[in-house]
Amino acid sequence: MGEPEVSAAGEVRPRAARWVRAWPWALDGIRIADPGRVRLRVALRTLAASVAALLVAGAIREAADVPSGVVVIATVVAVMVSRTLHATSLAHRLSALLYVPAIGIVAAFTGRVLLSNAWLGAAAFVAAVGGSRYLMRFGGKVRRFGRLALTPLISVLVVPVPPSAAKATGPLWGGVAGLIAVACVIVAQYVPPVRPAKEAAAAARDLAALVRRLRALPPGSRSRARLARALHRTALVAEDRLAAVRLPDPGTSADSHEAGTDAARLDALAAAVLATEVAADHLLTADRPEDGTGAVTPATEAALDRTPDLALDLALADLGDRAARAAGIRAGEWPKADPPAPRRRTGGLLDLQPQTRLAAQLTASMAAGFLVGHLLFGQRWMWTVITAFVVCSAARGRGDVVHRSGLRVAGAFSGALTGTLLAHLVAGDQAVSIAVIFGYLLIGLWLRDLNYAIWAFCVTSLLAVLHTLSGEHGTALLVQRPEGILLGSACGIAAAYFVLPVRTELVMRGRAARALQALQELMSAAREPLPRPTALRQLARRVDFATRDLADASAAARAHRTFVHRGTTARRAPENVRPHAADWADTLAACARHARALAATDPAALAAARPQLGLTALNVGNVRRRLGHRPEAAPPRPARTGPPPLLRLNSSLTELYDRLPVPPSPSDTAPPSAPGTVPAPVPGASG
Repeated sequence: MGEPEVSAAGEVRPRAARWVRAWPWALDGIRIADPGRVRLRVALRTLAASVAALLVAGAIREAADVPSGVVVIATVVAVMVSRTLHATSLAHRLSALLYVPAIGIVAAFTGRVLLSNAWLGAAAFVAAVGGSRYLMRFGGKVRRFGRLALTPLISVLVVPVPPSAAKATGPLWGGVAGLIAVACVIVAQYVPPVRPAKEAAAAARDLAALVRRLRALPPGSRSRARLARALHRTALVAEDRLAAVRLPDPGTSADSHEAGTDAARLDALAAAVLATEVAADHLLTADRPEDGTGAVTPATEAALDRTPDLALDLALADLGDRAARAAGIRAGEWPKADPPAPRRRTGGLLDLQPQTRLAAQLTASMAAGFLVGHLLFGQRWMWTVITAFVVCSAARGRGDVVHRSGLRVAGAFSGALTGTLLAHLVAGDQAVSIAVIFGYLLIGLWLRDLNYAIWAFCVTSLLAVLHTLSGEHGTALLVQRPEGILLGSACGIAAAYFVLPVRTELVMRGRAARALQALQELMSAAREPLPRPTALRQLARRVDFATRDLADASAAARAHRTFVHRGTTARRAPENVRPHAADWADTLAACARHARALAATDPAALAAARPQLGLTALNVGNVRRRLGHRPEAAPPRPARTGPPPLLRLNSSLTELYDRLPVPPSPSDTAPPSAPGTVPAPVPGASG
């Protein structure tokens, strides 16, 4: 129990009581990081696949007397393929049994060339990676093949195979390692039952717990604002898992009745999640007042909800009941749909598709990483090349490369230092080293989507332990590894800015266009004579998911606004401060919040407000024209009457219109009329 402590009231309590009081906050932290424990289950399946690959490859190694590098390759490929094959169809997973071993043989052969002729091997490796990345510009099976082809190639960089092992193993063992990895992944993803309905119910219960915690926090506090954002993410997780539920095909009338009942339960849970989120959002109205004048009038506040606490209590009770009923539904999971192929462009070399540009950037970044790594670090060049690959492989634009590089450097620097020190502590004990590696892997897989710096920290740490286990020692690694990471990030940033760059704001405008299109469809559905609540809710969630994609793409812009833009605008006069790209992205998120409230409005009230809904649809169209830099865009007109969510939505649309960049006029592209005249910069450009 430990030393007792004295409370403020003079009571003597054991120290363990502090842990009891802190336990609810720890649970809230887990709910925020992983609603419904969906990511934890995926991480555990990936860890199980990697451990199985390790054991199977180890047994084959003992029987065939091959070097231990094959075991590590199989483990690494299992980790990488598991993410690629997650939530895909059975046909796609079985096809990986052919693709990955074939590419594994090519990767093993490329690794042998890297060891015998560094420059020829580097050229072959860069060409293979660039070609695989280029295939991702297509849709369907070609895109899937491009993603799968990258995994064995990158394993060659991750796994330090000595020259003697490469000569003794031969390229064929690269295919064997890939086959073992894919087979273990398929078994790990199919043997444990996937129950998306149960995960959705767990996320809904987490939503209810976070709402109760939100009510206990003081209004206007930062903790309340952070918890409100986490609450929205939790609701989207529940909605995402509900959309993934695949009910069995009814074979008889009894099965058909049961399937209909289960579908009704899932629909009721989705409606309860939306109602709870909207009711909880009323608590935050005082924290962020907004209407046509920037403040909530007493009449609007009274019309919004006369009894917000009672409405929230009823919503929470209904949510708990719906979650309990949906948790017992046994159903499968729909596979993820393949992204469609992008439209063909007619501009030739001057108008290349973004995926083609990103493939060229990745190729240039890795080529520069190989050059810098071999010239400065000799045999330890892989840290530079791995970093150059990581910062450019999943980039959305040049601002995203800079942002990802910053997170990579922050996480990898700390991971290289702590991992190298920990590797020295566990050196000589192979079992403990392997346990540490898998511990880092589990944490990284679980929390990688929360913040990329966590993934960079865990991967760099486990690589430090892995390389020490393979024979790399010395305190010089504490300096060489961070240096290689920093130079690799520099190679990626240079490629993103000077090789067919993709502007961050251009990517954001594409994501925003999809969100506004979904909002326009919501307005059309709300204007029907008898609006259907289910259709309204689904369209509102489409707006939410599109806005979430915009938030991911605008992470670099928000970081630029925090660390650069605010510092420069603080020295300017208020009339000279221009809106930032992250500002209009935040305003579009506010539009999505009001769209949710509109979808939860009574259909009779929507039917009575058809003229105001038509005006809102026109306002959305004008905002879309403004976003597309079309000259016929006109400022939105305010709505005078209608449901409160509709009034707030029109207010936010007006604010969004004002914050969007002004379309360039012909005079902006003409030569300066006088010496020294400089065209005005595009506001909010952070990339």
